[in-house]
Amino acid sequence: MVFKFTIDNVINQYLPSNQVSRLPKPIARFLGKHSTRPVADYWIWIEICVASFCGIALLEGVFKSHTVFQNHNAPMIIASYGASAILCFNAIGAPLAQPRNVLMGQIISSIVGVCIQKLFSLSEGGRANYWASGALSVGVSSTLMSIFNCVHPPAGASALLPSIDEQIRDMSWWYLPMQIVSSVLIVFVALITGNIIRTYPSYWWSPSPLGKNQGQQESVEEPKSDTSSEREGVTLIPGLKSIELSTTSILVPEEVDLSELEIEWLCTLQNRLKGPLPV
Repeated sequence: MVFKFTIDNVINQYLPSNQVSRLPKPIARFLGKHSTRPVADYWIWIEICVASFCGIALLEGVFKSHTVFQNHNAPMIIASYGASAILCFNAIGAPLAQPRNVLMGQIISSIVGVCIQKLFSLSEGGRANYWASGALSVGVSSTLMSIFNCVHPPAGASALLPSIDEQIRDMSWWYLPMQIVSSVLIVFVALITGNIIRTYPSYWWSPSPLGKNQGQQESVEEPKSDTSSEREGVTLIPGLKSIELSTTSILVPEEVDLSELEIEWLCTLQNRLKGPLPV
């Protein structure tokens, strides 16, 4: 099913366009604004291996050390970050791996997971049915991630853990700051390692035009037929036999039913053609 509404429909028009290109080159490179050149696969494999090791080791080192989290029964690492590492260090161009998805997806799911688990803990019957708490947490968090356009699959485990893991339940609300620290650190490592021979992130907030750029794109778009329609920056043309992608427009046959993820991919490719990194 294709969802035509996300929070982006409301707030993208009020967000500023990308300003990363104005920063000093070392900072801009760290934030993903630089050009790359093709390299042999084995260099990327080495980068993936080193980045995954460093990212997971950093999280384990932080929570294994004598910090405030140790006083609140924190585990060495939250298991869902193993899956986050695969996305952030391997599939760095995927929308699911972008900083917004990692940060917002993990945090929203953690809040939902803890809140629902707390509600079930209020009664003896609820405590006897944490299986329902876990299932409800995953369902609600998945829906909210779709609405906020920040789907991050590993976050489903983050929503589930407060209900099924006794150690996480004992952490109570301290589970939330642990999630925030973990998300920030894994994105931080991805920014360092992902910008050595590749580029990360593909965008910070959305691949679609933001703020004033929305109006600018509309003004330079190619002429459309009276029967054409537009959806999230993609122009649907009746009878078109191919997908046409340029710096000013994305033309798609009206008969092709695109998902939100497919639209994000097309917008990401368009922004790659433009050059500047979208916010």
